[in-house]
Amino acid sequence: MDGNELIQRYQAGERDFSGVEFEDFELSNISLEEINLSNCNLSRAKLQNVNLDNANLSNVQLVSTDIENTTFRNANLSHVNLEGINWQNIDLSNADLTDTSYDHSTIENSNFTNANLTKMGGFQSTFDNCNLTGANISDAQLSEVTFDNCNLSNVNLSHTTFYDVYIQGSNFSNADFSKAYIKAISGWSEANYTDVNFQDALYLDSEDLPPDIDPDEAGLMFIGPETDLSGKDLSNIDLSELELYSANFSNANLSGANLSDTDLNDTNFTNANLENADLSNADLTNANFTNANLENTDLEAVFFDNTIMPDGIIRSDEEE
Repeated sequence: MDGNELIQRYQAGERDFSGVEFEDFELSNISLEEINLSNCNLSRAKLQNVNLDNANLSNVQLVSTDIENTTFRNANLSHVNLEGINWQNIDLSNADLTDTSYDHSTIENSNFTNANLTKMGGFQSTFDNCNLTGANISDAQLSEVTFDNCNLSNVNLSHTTFYDVYIQGSNFSNADFSKAYIKAISGWSEANYTDVNFQDALYLDSEDLPPDIDPDEAGLMFIGPETDLSGKDLSNIDLSELELYSANFSNANLSGANLSDTDLNDTNFTNANLENADLSNADLTNANFTNANLENTDLEAVFFDNTIMPDGIIRSDEEE
């Protein structure tokens, strides 16, 4: 189906176009409010001045689309692949963008006010001069993402992982970074971070934090050698390839965590929950797993040397 047929059928009263395969899809200066395009393929589509308010675009393919001056207010764009998009002047206020991917994408001068971006994935993407006030970006994975002159005041970034994220010129006032994982953030000196909540956020290096923030007073927690994270909820966290020797994870929840290729010499896992965790290729010399839960834990190629197992038995590779 092409764009002309879609318009004719929509104007005749039809609204459900779910699962349709579109070719050479180009639309401009049209209103398609409340249309159902879920599970459609709109890759490489071009939209200009299109009204898609309250539309259902869940699971739609929007790879490499060029969209300008288009509105998606209150639309459902959950589980959408937005890889390689180039969007300008888009209104996504109050839209549902749960579990969307923005790899290699650029979005400029667009409105995400109060949008739901939970579990979004972003790799090598740029948000330029966008308004994300009050947006929910919790449980997201942001890697090599740039927020250039964006408004992220009152945004929810809890449980989000930041790796090589650049925030120069952006406003994060009253943002919630609680339980976030800060691997690398730059640009704090030229950003507004008034009243940011860092409670229980994790960081690898103090240079990735605002220069005038005291990590302890702000409730931040350091991850590294000799760190004490006993009793913390670290489920599904990625701690792979880190130096965590002599760390204390006793009574911590590490279910689903990635600890592969990690130095865990002399680390305390007493009573910890490591169900479904990945410890492959980790060094567990002198580690203590007394009463720990290792159900479905990946222990492939793990190095055991004087390691105390959950049942109290001491395990060493030499004894295998």
